[in-house]
Amino acid sequence: MGNLDGIVRICFSTNALVTGIVTIGLITLITYFAFALEKKISVASPFLEKITVNLSEMGLLLIGSLIVEQVFGSLTGGSAIELGGLYANAELTLLFYCLFVFNNRLIVLMNIALPFIYHPAFDIVRMKNQYWPLFIIAYIVLVIVIDYLYGHKDDLIVSNYKYLIAQILFGICWWILIWIDYRFPLTDIIGMLIVFEIYMLVVRIIEQKMSTYMHAYNDLEVKVNYDALTGVRNRANLNKLSKEAFEKYSKNSKEPLTVIMFDIDHFKKFNDNYGHEIGDEVLRHVAHVAERELHMDGSNGQLFRYGGEEFIIMIKGTDSQHSTNFINGINQTLIEMPLFIQDTQLNVTLCFGVTTLRATDKSFDDIFQRVDGYLYESKNTGRNKMTVEGEAQEYSVQPIIHI
Repeated sequence: MGNLDGIVRICFSTNALVTGIVTIGLITLITYFAFALEKKISVASPFLEKITVNLSEMGLLLIGSLIVEQVFGSLTGGSAIELGGLYANAELTLLFYCLFVFNNRLIVLMNIALPFIYHPAFDIVRMKNQYWPLFIIAYIVLVIVIDYLYGHKDDLIVSNYKYLIAQILFGICWWILIWIDYRFPLTDIIGMLIVFEIYMLVVRIIEQKMSTYMHAYNDLEVKVNYDALTGVRNRANLNKLSKEAFEKYSKNSKEPLTVIMFDIDHFKKFNDNYGHEIGDEVLRHVAHVAERELHMDGSNGQLFRYGGEEFIIMIKGTDSQHSTNFINGINQTLIEMPLFIQDTQLNVTLCFGVTTLRATDKSFDDIFQRVDGYLYESKNTGRNKMTVEGEAQEYSVQPIIHI
């Protein structure tokens, strides 16, 4: 090899085709899992959860690398240089892409350390020859590219030319490092770089198509499961999750499941006096306050808009008596953070019904019928109160301290 015919043969060989198919298949799976894993964590996620996701992503990269290694172990056609080059390209494609799609410092550290730990990089002879300055320069540029990939993902997602420059530099740096170790002919290196760029072009197309598909799927999931007005879960989602919760907690008598139902007192007056747009603002305000208190309380609770001005909360692992603290928190926040519309303060109050799953309940409908009855008890006894397991209670209100 060592001429243009050799470059063409590498790019369009059967081995290159097999390598491309396997690599693209792995990239497709990685893209899917990237969307599934990355959306599970945020800046506020617990440390243990972040570590678990990061280790899962590392495991996915290592499994992909092992699959590539097994594929090349089964290939017998082609020269050692060709197979070795294609194998390196497949691994480099996985490394670059995982850097791009995963927000994972472990993968960053792995990429930074890899030039020193892959065989035969432990041999320090390469640092004693005339090419050691080239190694240092290539490695420094590689680290800069890796750092840019990690810190500028948003730019790379929308900018094809920045993505192209980053992948070209990544490939060039790595093939310089590989050349220092193996001294492939220059034409072989050019051929491998061309193959690498072809892989990355196909990968870019797959990433964009998969991204469009996954975002469309997420948008559809939001539309199906979440209320468009308030942003909280909707009745269809309640129907699904309530059945699942009942199946789980009805079999575990040691762990309670509490259901809270509430609605807005005299909600029709807000619509009649101020218009439906203001009524919508009231709904959003109440939903926001309830979600805030769920977060502040640390309860494993889910908020649903049941319909109209009615909402339902399912709290797992908490009994009805403890839930009164959470309800008092909602009421206190509504007092301290009233809704102002056009310089007018709207005093919003709520009625609550609260019940806990009982051993005699045959389905979630039994819980729903009971909590719905308790809600109406709160309405019939003067509103702006809660009824817990049939007992009407006033809210515990803390005095507001004005500074």
